[in-house]
Amino acid sequence: MKFYQKLQNIAPKKLSERQAKSSKSIVSVLIASALLYTLPAAALTSFLGMNNGTGYNMDSGYVDRSIQHTKNLGLEVVRMGMDSVWGNTEGAGFHWSGRDMVVDKYRNAGLKIHAVLSARMHVNRDGNYEKWKANFRYFTRNVMMRYKGKIFYYIIDNEPDLDYGNGKMSAQECVDMTRIAYETAKSIDPNIKIESPPVMGIESGLLNEMLDRGIDKVSDYIGLHAYGGQISENRLGHPWRVMEARGIRKPLAISESGSINEYCNGSQFETEDCRRRWFLMFGLQLKRFGYDHAILFDLDGHDSWAVAPDFNPTKAYYQIKDLRLNKTFSNGGFESANNVENEWTPADNNDEWIYKGTSPHINFVQNDSNQGGRNGSKGYVKLESGRAGSGTPIRIRRILGDMPKNKRVAIGAWVYVSGGASATLKALGYDFRNGDAEISKTSTQKNGWEYLEITVPISRYWAVVELGTTGTGRAGDSVKWDDVSVRVL
Repeated sequence: MKFYQKLQNIAPKKLSERQAKSSKSIVSVLIASALLYTLPAAALTSFLGMNNGTGYNMDSGYVDRSIQHTKNLGLEVVRMGMDSVWGNTEGAGFHWSGRDMVVDKYRNAGLKIHAVLSARMHVNRDGNYEKWKANFRYFTRNVMMRYKGKIFYYIIDNEPDLDYGNGKMSAQECVDMTRIAYETAKSIDPNIKIESPPVMGIESGLLNEMLDRGIDKVSDYIGLHAYGGQISENRLGHPWRVMEARGIRKPLAISESGSINEYCNGSQFETEDCRRRWFLMFGLQLKRFGYDHAILFDLDGHDSWAVAPDFNPTKAYYQIKDLRLNKTFSNGGFESANNVENEWTPADNNDEWIYKGTSPHINFVQNDSNQGGRNGSKGYVKLESGRAGSGTPIRIRRILGDMPKNKRVAIGAWVYVSGGASATLKALGYDFRNGDAEISKTSTQKNGWEYLEITVPISRYWAVVELGTTGTGRAGDSVKWDDVSVRVL
């Protein structure tokens, strides 16, 4: 069974594990948001984060260790569940001391907070719908007033399409509760952002229903969860296509995402490496599809999902720390050794790279004695079209970090097409309100170097460049790419 096929059952497994931990009603999350600040170039990224347990575990020592690991991973924002503050019915009292302590610790550590407000777990789900809404309105207003000037981002509920012991939520209920939070937030501080209820999976039908009922009009971000095989090429772009069909343009955010060793093959060493590479591919795919930010699952608990179980780091933990998704573009001529984990990365539609860290159809060439690169250079990348089945995508991608926001850039590359192959230069992920958009140019010449160039409007701070071809199954067919360039117009 293929890697992506094996991972499709992750969500049910995660649900069963989480339901077994009934006290853990709302997960707390560590994330970094590009909307609030720009991280240094050497930092992890401005849009990845990590789930942890500070929503339900307010032990001072636990919070301190969570902060330590947040800092160690290069993250600067924390998301937490607004658990254990009471006030679950209209007029009820609140107990703020424990939550105040957690909020103060995060703020004193220089961390910004994104908070979960649950219409099911934090308030009484009264059988009278108007009373339920009144309970949530009361809770929401009190929380937002309590932390006015301290918390500027709220996520409404969590996986409303799953039952965590208090029933699921319908699309209309999701829209109504989100509207309550949105209108309350804007009346208190227009700078507060609202994320719609994040659905359990990237292709959840509940998202379609919420969009049909106007969730985009009462939220600043559309919330999602994505696990395992849902990061594949034909799936992670699904929400963009759903919104496009309805004429909606809204930033997307993922608040849970991850993988586990059990869904990889081989020894413990091999499965840990496989899982580690999943996070690499996830980071690239987020940029490729223009997601605003994403939160990984999970820091220290939840069994197989933890990247640092009981705060003991794994390979996945160190891989997350080592991600360089804001890295400035370099080595466009392939003269230096290419690091496939943070420079040019294979992005084939198969499992080979995640399983083994290699792709059989991609060859990064250095010191070619025949000087086969452009202008007799010794470095280039060769895509072996003839060795792959007809129509098989063969491509490498690289994140262009430090791009100028709201500017146009020209991306150019030289390509040499042999035999019956073809080659296409693409730009992806450049539009944060239409992550499925692409700009491309295809080769027209054979057996000679040809220059391709595309002009790309940058809406945020990045784009993803793709050098690609497709398999032909004919011996001798190949594509060489060299001298990739990027310039601001």
